[in-house]
Amino acid sequence: MNSPPTEPTGYRRPRAGQRDRYSQAPTPDLVELTTAMRQPGAVPTVEEATHALLRHHATDWALTTRRNARHYLLLGRWPEFCRERGIQAIQLLRTQDVEDFLVDVSTVLKAETVVKYRTYLRALARFCAATPGFGGGLADIDRIPVPRTARRKIPVALTRDQEAAIVAAAKPGRDRLIVEVLLACGLRVGELCALLVSDLNLTNRPAFVRVRGNYYNRDITKGREDRNAPFRSKYPNLPRELGDFLRREDSALRAGGRQEVFLSQVRDGQGRPRPLTPAGVQQLMDRLTRQTGIHVSSHMLRHTWATRSVEAGVPVFHLQQAGGWQSIEMVRRYYTADAREMLEAFARAHE
Repeated sequence: MNSPPTEPTGYRRPRAGQRDRYSQAPTPDLVELTTAMRQPGAVPTVEEATHALLRHHATDWALTTRRNARHYLLLGRWPEFCRERGIQAIQLLRTQDVEDFLVDVSTVLKAETVVKYRTYLRALARFCAATPGFGGGLADIDRIPVPRTARRKIPVALTRDQEAAIVAAAKPGRDRLIVEVLLACGLRVGELCALLVSDLNLTNRPAFVRVRGNYYNRDITKGREDRNAPFRSKYPNLPRELGDFLRREDSALRAGGRQEVFLSQVRDGQGRPRPLTPAGVQQLMDRLTRQTGIHVSSHMLRHTWATRSVEAGVPVFHLQQAGGWQSIEMVRRYYTADAREMLEAFARAHE
């Protein structure tokens, strides 16, 4: 019997009829569903439509996002609500049903959880609207407002002293370079893990890294466009240090042909290093949090990069391009305003 395919660098789509590793039921194939719908009276169920949604986003949603969507739409209170209302076929589902559900759960769940339900149900609605045969009863899903009591939790940037403390606490070598690259270039953690040696442009002035993919899909970024991410001037020696690191590590770690810049300390069955994973970066962040007493995450380092770039005078349109954001609004969300910086900026402007 052939063994199932391995997944060394992230989640891989299951084949039609194969069990999804995060679900107890076989995953329906979207082609099979749309073919079945051509038969008289055959329509997909809410559960089948949800599986089709997850397969549709297998390459552009992060693994954590797909896990959360599966939990909220297949294992949480939502399936129970649909059963109580007798909603089995996706074509029977209406926006009013979703709104009633969110009102019901808002009395027993935290507002943040209600917002997550709303987010994944909106994704399901948009998928159904774009897929022929999946019904149009959710076309006006956007009329459901975000719960008023819910507030978006924005990770704040590190202060300058905290940034220096985190860098100093990181072990010299690979760990410190990981932290400095996140702070200097503003990469998403998935982009960092997918960074290849050929993506480094260390001798350019200014030096930059080419962002072409992420850990879950090596061929496409979250923003769906390649971009150049320059190094912050705060870290002028980082390009040279990266070059030295790669030369030192080349013979020992890259004998197996691995081209990722950062490799894991975990080895495969042949003793070759595996690529660094987002989970590995999170373990590093957890160690730094314990060492310094400062809560830190890779996402917080991206906030710090955006905030320091604005404070250094980088135009927001350039920052949007370097960060891979679709809108200026996203830049605003990542910038953490500081009262002291605001006062100093006004003082400089009116000298």
